[in-house]
Formats: sequence, structure tokens, C-alpha cells
Amino acid sequence: MGNTLTALEIKSTKFMSFNQNSNQILYIYQKAGSVIIITGASEGIGKELALKYALRQSRFFIKKQKYIKIQIIKYLCNHLGGRTQIFQCDVTNEEQCKQMVEQCINYFQKIDLLILNAGVNAHSKFMDFQDLKAFKQVMDTNFYGYVYPTRYALPYLVKTKGQIVVLSSLSGEIGLPYKSAYCSSKFAVTGFFESLRTELKDKSVDITIICPPSVNFYLFFLIIKLKVKTNLRDNDLIQKYKTQQMDETDDRMNVEDCAKIIVFASDKRARKVFFPFKAYMSAYMRPIFPDYVDNKILKLSKF
Repeated sequence: MGNTLTALEIKSTKFMSFNQNSNQILYIYQKAGSVIIITGASEGIGKELALKYALRQSRFFIKKQKYIKIQIIKYLCNHLGGRTQIFQCDVTNEEQCKQMVEQCINYFQKIDLLILNAGVNAHSKFMDFQDLKAFKQVMDTNFYGYVYPTRYALPYLVKTKGQIVVLSSLSGEIGLPYKSAYCSSKFAVTGFFESLRTELKDKSVDITIICPPSVNFYLFFLIIKLKVKTNLRDNDLIQKYKTQQMDETDDRMNVEDCAKIIVFASDKRARKVFFPFKAYMSAYMRPIFPDYVDNKILKLSKF
């Protein structure tokens, strides 16, 4: 499964509002000429991040997948001041990730910021997996899809004393029911980058781990759904489906607001960011009150 990758070159400094409903303005600084790579930019958080960096007159490389959506994003980014080119890459393919980084270097000669956002989910009870095909696909995309770009971008990030922004999840801090594959991938991601951060301490490369909540995409959110009924004629155990539009009572965070917080955390070069506050409380209360938190999570979980 391929995932969109986007490279951006920052051409100027812009100001952004952190909270659209208040008068607080945060002065977001990026030095002129900064080069950014974003994975998973075809929809959702990745798309919003691409659009926000386009406001800084960015240049883009976008993978040839979901052609119509990519063309729309390309148009929007260009309209906002960015310049966009499309190329082919699959984050689960190590060689393609290597080539992607090489293409970025050929165009811009450096990398300052790597934003890792591509991901998929497999929602099922572990005992209902007919085999581990879906499990492996989640790990390949969510874990190795982060490791491969990092492996080849890292030497250039060291040269620029750059930064890696990692889109993890609360699922990388707390094991959630019906998400054994997804939680495994996010725990692996968090562990890998916390380990890497210590190794890069003397290299001045910062790693920011973001643990966002569920967000309400105004575009469809793609999920991998497992077929639990046995069907010998069906070799594909993974079914893709699209969620229905959220109703007005849905309290999930708007994807645009989520992207604003991520950009803010990136510019502040924070170590780890949880939001909203209840996610932070869940992560840090669980070691103290494990049964209480687990019971609350189970009650709120749906299958």
C-alpha cells in the first residue's frame, strides 16, 4: 500500500493563529529556504499540514496515488503560494523511500524537517484475525513506513541540525481494545523514536512525538476492516471502507485545529505532545490507577 509523501521548501516567514476563536497570535518562525518532507499528505492531518506549510510559499513533491485528490491538493497548495510536483513512492518500500530522499536532495540540496504521518488501522479482536496479513500490513505501513524515510533522511537532517515530527497516538502509550495491530505499531514507533532521540543528542537533531486524539475528517478517513467470516473463495481478508459523515454531536477534534497544534509543536521543537488534556491524563494516570483507566477505556470502546 502506498502512502503520499510531500516535500516542501519554505520560502518565507508567516504568522499563524493558534486558536481561531481567540485573539492570541503565535509568531511561527521558519528560516527562509527550509526544506520539509511530509508523509501521508493526501487527506486528513497530512493534507492540512501541507496546506498550512503552503501558506509559507512551500514547494511540494507528491506521490502519484488517489490521483484526483492529489490534483486538488496540488491546486490548493499552488493557490496558497506553494509550488507542487508529483512523483511515485511507497513508504512500505525501502528502495522507493531511498529514491524519494535522493530526489528531494537533487531538487533542494538539503532536508530540514521530516514529518511522518502516513498510517492505516486494523480494527478487530485479535482472536478474529484469520491470519496475520492485516497485522503485518499495519506494521509495514505504520512502523517501517516511518523507519525507512528516517533511515535515508537522517544523514541530511544531521547536517542541518534538523527535526523529525512523528505522528504517533495515544494508542502508542495505552493498549486499546480491538486495536492490537494498531497499538503494536504505535508502541513500536514511540519506542523507536525515543531511543533514536537519545542517540542523536549530540547531533542537535530534535524529535517531536505527537499523540493526537481522534479527529473528524471532512474527507473520508480510510481504515482497514477485517473480514471475520470464513470465506474460502476470498483470499483478501482486508476490506477497505469509508466512515459515514460525522453527525453534529460528534465531539472529535476538527482536523484543521489538530494540524494547527502540530505546526505549533513543531515550531517549538517540543519533545512529546498529548492533546486534548484528557488524553494526557489517561496516559499518566494509567500506571497509578491501571484497572480504573482500563475499565473506562473498555466502556468507551466500540466494536
